[in-house]
Formats: sequence, structure tokens, C-alpha cells
Amino acid sequence: MELLIPSLSSVVSLTILGAVFGLLLSVAKIRLNVERDPRYKRLLDALPGANCGGCGEPGCAGYAFKILQGESDINQCPVGGHEVVERLAVVMGREVMPMVATKARVHCQGGSASALNKFVYDGPRSCAAAQQVMGGFKVCQWGCLGLGDCVRVCQFGAIAMGDAGLPVVNRDRCTGCGKCVDECPRSIITLVDESFDVHVMCLNREKAPVMKKGCSAGCIACNRCVKACKEVFSDDPDVDTAIQVIDFVAVIDYRKCINCGKCAEVCPQNVIEFTEREG
Repeated sequence: MELLIPSLSSVVSLTILGAVFGLLLSVAKIRLNVERDPRYKRLLDALPGANCGGCGEPGCAGYAFKILQGESDINQCPVGGHEVVERLAVVMGREVMPMVATKARVHCQGGSASALNKFVYDGPRSCAAAQQVMGGFKVCQWGCLGLGDCVRVCQFGAIAMGDAGLPVVNRDRCTGCGKCVDECPRSIITLVDESFDVHVMCLNREKAPVMKKGCSAGCIACNRCVKACKEVFSDDPDVDTAIQVIDFVAVIDYRKCINCGKCAEVCPQNVIEFTEREG
């Protein structure tokens, strides 16, 4: 009985302590409970639910929270576009903000027929993995490795590998979320304002004789595009044009580009792509 009495006392004490702590936690939950802003659910309902991260947040829930906190604008959802901006504006009681729609562009045309390999790669079918082996198997260190990491990460089916072994973007399906941009280990994919139809399909920064040892389809820095652009802008030889040759490769300044396509017409390497829209 002497051993039993202390045991019963311990059980009773623990039970009382448990009840007291439970009561305190219940009171604290009631006192400290913060009611969620009813606009939060409305914001979530207005968003597409893609959770692609294109807004800069991990998902739609995080983006909705940042909007409520005043830390994000309502025009940051590339998937939803202008329609979502309008819905978010209604929820937040704000004016509709303009949104620039972007599309992914691949800056490489060094496919299997044009670009040379410096060794045979027999590792995982991943660009990221291949890049870790001696900086990639392509002679051109800026060329697409063609193993499809961008294709696999695109949840909208907007990218597919073409016959040349290069990714091809379906502009109608592309939402501009930027997943492929983040995934590419060689940073050859960028997001460009969808209103522009001209872009340079090369990022090689070596002089033409060196570049041609690894790829026959790269920019040779001939400056013909710059001269053609000057004729459009001005007769002044010192005028800043919309295209410049920087580090031996043509670079377009989309803040100045008028989308005329003159640079593409004169490019001897067909490095500058221009797709004129109907109408």
C-alpha cells in the first residue's frame, strides 16, 4: 500500500496539471486568435491555382498573402494575365494595373547539325547533370545541351524538343511563368515581351574564328544588323540603335526596338529570328 499511495498521487497531480495547461491553452487560443482577412479566400479564388512561382512566390497562397500585406502588386501573375489582374483589382478595391505579357525565347540555334561536341556524354539525361561534367559536352559553352530539362519543368506543355535537338516554344501555350528560365543551366532561355517578334538566337561571346570551331550557326559579329538599324533610326553614325554588337554577339535593346525586322533581313548567319504576324 505504501508504494501504491505515491503512484496514485503522481497520477492525480499529472491529471490536474494537464487539465490546467489545457485550460490555459484554450484561453490563449481564444485570446490570441487572429481572424483571417475574408479577402484572402477571394484572392485565392481569383488566382489560377497553377502554383508555378511565376509571381515570385512559392505558390498562389503565398502570392495572395503578399497582396494582402501590400508587399506585392496585383499584376504579377503571368499565368492569369490581364483577366486575373481585373479580378484581383475588384477584390482589393484598386485600379486595374497594366501587365506586360512575356513569352519564353530560346537563344540558340546550334542544333545537332550545327554544333560540335567535345566528348561523348553518357550520363543522366539532364542538362544540369551534363553541365557538371567538364562544363558540358558542347564545344560552345553557351550552346543548348538539348537534354530537355526545360521541357520536363514546363507544366503547361509549352516546350518540346525539335528535330534539331533544340527546345521549341509554343507561344500559344507559354504563360511566361519563367520555370524554364530558372531550370536552364546555361541561361539560354529568357522572357521577352510577347509583342516583340525579333530576337537573337545566339549568346556565344567568342570571336567568329573561335566560335566557328564549335558551331557553324552562331553570330559572327559582322555588324550588318547594327548598320541596318541605323538606317531605320537615323543617318547619324553616333546614334544609339536598338541593336548593338557586344562581346562579339548581337544584343537587342527592346526599349528601343520598333519590331521592324530589318536586322533579321541582313543577317548572313540567320542568327536573328523575325516572325512577322499576320494582319
